[in-house]
Formats: sequence, structure tokens, C-alpha cells
Amino acid sequence: MTSEQLPSDLAQYFAQHVCYFNGRWVARPDLRLSVDDIGFRQGVTAVERLRTYDGKLFAADDHLKRWVQTTASLKIDGLPCSSKLAEWLGELIERNRALLDQATDVGVTIFGTPGEVGGNGPTIAMHLNPLDHGRNQRRRQGGQPLVTSAIESPSNACWPRTAKVRSRIHYYLADREARRHSSDALGVLSDHDGSVTETSIANLAVVRSGAVTSPLAEQVLSGITQSHCQALAVSMGIAWTQERISKQDLLSADEVLLMGTDTGVWFANEIDGVPIDGVPIGADASTGTVTSVATKAAVGGGKVEGSHAGSVCRRLQSAFAKLVCSTQN
Repeated sequence: MTSEQLPSDLAQYFAQHVCYFNGRWVARPDLRLSVDDIGFRQGVTAVERLRTYDGKLFAADDHLKRWVQTTASLKIDGLPCSSKLAEWLGELIERNRALLDQATDVGVTIFGTPGEVGGNGPTIAMHLNPLDHGRNQRRRQGGQPLVTSAIESPSNACWPRTAKVRSRIHYYLADREARRHSSDALGVLSDHDGSVTETSIANLAVVRSGAVTSPLAEQVLSGITQSHCQALAVSMGIAWTQERISKQDLLSADEVLLMGTDTGVWFANEIDGVPIDGVPIGADASTGTVTSVATKAAVGGGKVEGSHAGSVCRRLQSAFAKLVCSTQN
């Protein structure tokens, strides 16, 4: 949600909210990166994205662990330790408590760079960002279109894909391509061998015969939401494996799961214009027998109205909601 889409009072809160920037608490307009900062000049920027549930940060320790791994991969030295960052995150929330009371929940961004050219240390900042609760709910209930792309994720020889960075041109171009087909679509990146990897805002996984398969760990960002979903699946007896996923695997899946910080757990309702639904055309509601996307395309294409989550997605959504509640109390 952009500031233009927010109610006027919330837009004002976000425009002026208190941020952390290089040892100072400043108003949002004063959080400005120098044109001489290496994060701008060379794109060397580590980032971490969190969110709150019921006004409390979720999985902060997991996010900070990934942050440490990312900054080590980018060789950004001199940053504060995790315990200090956790302290500042708590202070960031409390300094903006009035905003949270109005917005219900918010996103939180941490970013760091090596600092300015010729400078004395790294740049470190924290700020809030709005969550589009209505859109997130629509995606959880009705899904989101995916469009496969020939655009590849950068090689691990450049930087580890497990690192979360602000070098996102590949995501941007894939999403631009996808939104030529649908305004809400996400682009799905490819690997060098043509297998699919991830999207700009979510890890993905396919469901076949009740079992989940996600891409190999080294192919994608190490998603925090996905890691929790995988643990929940195993605890519920849902098999979860990691292997390369071909475009055909994606098209023939019973379900395609999406997992990301802002929205939580949701699903793809179509792939490249071919509908995929939790209760597919030709499915037997009594047995749960599932017809593949390819079969549905043969029966008849066109957009399915009222798409909804499949059984595995629904189970994970329910379990994830309970996990969030248990960790926030």
C-alpha cells in the first residue's frame, strides 16, 4: 500500500514516523541516503524485512540471524550486533506506538551499506512501511496469478541467493513482464537450467498428491515464512522435500504455495493464464481426487472466478495463524 492509498491520518503518520538512522532517531523525511553512499553508488545494500502481528514483531530472531548472514556475505563490517539491533527494533515500535494503534500492523525494514566513499563506517537504518491488509487478505482467500519468466536469478558466483539484498533488478523486470498479463501477477524467476526459483515477494512450492516440494536451498532466498511452514508441515505429517522444479512441474501441480513476510501463506490461482484451483475442475469432493492444471486447461481455459486455497494451503494457513498467535502472547 502506498501513502496515496492510506487514509489521510495514517498517511501523515507514515510520512512523519520516527526512524533510526546512523545512531539517531529522526523523522521519516530526514532518512536520506547520500549520493556518495556505496549502497547507492554500487548497490551494496543488505536488507531485512519484518512485520508485526497484533503490534508485536514476528520471528525477529530468525530475521536477525539471516541479516547477520547477509551482511557477512556482502562483507559489510562494523555493524551493530544482533542484540543491539533487537533493542532498537523494540524502541522503533514503541516510538511509533500511536501509528501502530491506527494501522493495526506494520512492516519493518532494516538496511545497511558499507557507508559513504571515504567514510568512517557503515550506514544502518530502520523504518516502518505500511501493509495493505485488504490486498493481503484477498490473496490469502483468492490467490494470485504467476507468470513464468526467462529472467534468471543472479548466479551464486555473484552473491549467495540466500542473502537478502536490495539488488533487485531481476525481480523488477520479471514483475514488469508479468503485469503485462495481469495487474496483480508476480513474475517467477528461472535458474540457468530452466527450473523455476522464486518471486519478488514470496518463496514458492508445489503440492503433488498431498506432498510439498520447494526449490533447492541454494537456488533461493532463505525465506523465514517458508522455514516456519516447512516445520509446520513436517509436524502435521505433510511430506516436504527440496529439489529442482521445472516449469512443467509448476503447471501440473495440484497446488502452488506462496510464502512471504507481508502476506504469510497464500497460493497461485493461475500460472501463465492457466487456472489452478484448490478444488479443480473434475475433482471429486468426497475423495479429494485432484485434477492437474494441464487437465483443466484441456477441459477449458479462462479465468476461474472464486478460486480458493487447496487442502494443503488451508492446513498451513491455519497452522501458521496458530503459530503467530502462540508466539505473540
